[in-house]
Amino acid sequence: MTTQDIVETWRRKAIQEGVEQGLEQGERRLLLRQLRRRFGAAVDGEIERRLASATAEQVEVWAERVLVAATLTELMAD
Repeated sequence: MTTQDIVETWRRKAIQEGVEQGLEQGERRLLLRQLRRRFGAAVDGEIERRLASATAEQVEVWAERVLVAATLTELMAD
């Protein structure tokens, strides 16, 4: 493997990681907008912090629950 091959492999990996991070960030922003629309003022700084620090898998679970949960507490249950 040449130096150029190594650099190209690294570049592709960096791009892919950037794309994945961008998608996750977009999912978090969309969910936060949905939460604010549905639950209003109940979506406080604590909810925002939980959302920001959650795993991608947890965000997916919450995103599915936003359609069926009766309360914000029910939606955010771990």
